[in-house]
Amino acid sequence: MYTATISAKGQITLPVGIRKRLGVKANDKVALIFRGDEIILKPLKGTIKDLRGVLKTQTKPEVFEKIRKQVKESIAQKTD
Repeated sequence: MYTATISAKGQITLPVGIRKRLGVKANDKVALIFRGDEIILKPLKGTIKDLRGVLKTQTKPEVFEKIRKQVKESIAQKTD
């Protein structure tokens, strides 16, 4: 069993054994899930799909469709 102390700012430091077991390092994200009077700590492993919608854009959907079409045409030309 591991223990940690809550700082005056409400922070804890995860012991190295837990960090290694979870495979987390500095600046990784973790989810805190409440289950009754327990908290489950779950590493969040990011993928490229997780970035969808992060950047706000004012580009219209028609522009994206035009780009998709051009990419498909370019790929088709390379495979011919």
